[in-house]
Amino acid sequence: MVDIGIIGTNFISDWFVEACRRGSGRLRPAAVLSRDPDRGQEFAHRNDVPRAFTDLADMIDAVDAVYVASPTSAHHGQAMAAIEAGRHVLIEKTMTSSATQAEEIFAAASARGVVAMEAARHVHTPAFRAFVQAIGELGTLRYAHVEMLQYSSRYGRFLAGEHVNAFDPTLGNSALIDIGFYPLTAALACFGTAPRAQTGGSFLLDNGFEAGGGIQLDYDGLLVDVAYSKIVAGVGPCTVHGEEGTVTINSVAEPSRIVRYRRGAEPEFLLDEPAVTPVDTMVHELDVFADQVDSGAVDPRWRDLSLAVRRTMDIHLDRQ
Repeated sequence: MVDIGIIGTNFISDWFVEACRRGSGRLRPAAVLSRDPDRGQEFAHRNDVPRAFTDLADMIDAVDAVYVASPTSAHHGQAMAAIEAGRHVLIEKTMTSSATQAEEIFAAASARGVVAMEAARHVHTPAFRAFVQAIGELGTLRYAHVEMLQYSSRYGRFLAGEHVNAFDPTLGNSALIDIGFYPLTAALACFGTAPRAQTGGSFLLDNGFEAGGGIQLDYDGLLVDVAYSKIVAGVGPCTVHGEEGTVTINSVAEPSRIVRYRRGAEPEFLLDEPAVTPVDTMVHELDVFADQVDSGAVDPRWRDLSLAVRRTMDIHLDRQ
C-alpha cells in the first residue's frame, strides 16, 4: 500500500479521500498539508486522515507519494519538491501554469525514477474508452463538437461587485484551465495530440478574466470545435460525426450516456447508466496512477497528452 499525502483542503481533496477508499485500496490517505493548522486538523478529522502538517518538507518525509491539489500556480514548486525527495506525484488538473513547467516536472520525475501524472480523471473512465471505441466505427471522421459550459455558482457574487478568487486573472485563473481542460483533453485524447492547425478566441470580463472561449483544431479533413465557459450553462451533448454516422456523449467530465446514430438506422444506446459523480471518475484515475507506481513503468501516453494539452492552452491564451 502506498501512503499518500494531500496538499490542499478544498472539496477536491475530500473527493480524493473518498475515491481512494472506494477504489482498489492501494492508496492510503496518510497526511494532509495546509498552511492553516486549524483547517488542516479539521480536514484530517473529517476524513479520518492520520496526520496534518503545515510544512511541506515534513509531510513529504512522512509519505510515499503526494497528491497536489493546491492552486495551479503552486503546483510546479510543490511537485518538484516531492520529486526531488523521491516521491511519486499525482497533480490535480490543470497540472501547471505553462508547458515549460510541465516539461520540467516530467523530466525531473524520469531522472529520479518516480511517477508524475496529471489527474485527468475523465479520460480514464470505462465510459470514455467506450466513446473512443465508438468513434472508431464511424468511418472517416469529419466534424466534432466537444464542450463544457458550466455557469459558475460564484459568478453572481462577482457581478455584485465582490472580489472572487475564481474570477481573478492575477492569480493565473481562467475558464480554459478550469473548465476548458475537460473538453480540450478529451479532444486531444480522441483525435490525436498533434493537430495540423489551431485557431480560436476567448471572451473576457471587464477585469480581464478569460470567462470562456472556443478552440478549433484542424486534423486535415477533420474539424474539431472545443467550447468552454464559466458564465454560460450548456445543455447539449458532445458529438462526433463521421461518414458512417454520429456518436454523442452526454458529458466529457462525468460521462454516463453514449448514443450511436448509424446512417439510416435507429439510435443505439451504447451506454445508459445513472448519473455519475466526480468521485466515480476519480476512482479510475487512481487505479492508473497506482498501476504505474506498483509496476515502476510510466505510461508515456498520459505524459504526452498532458504536455499537448498545456501547449495548446499556452498557444490559445497567448493570443488573447
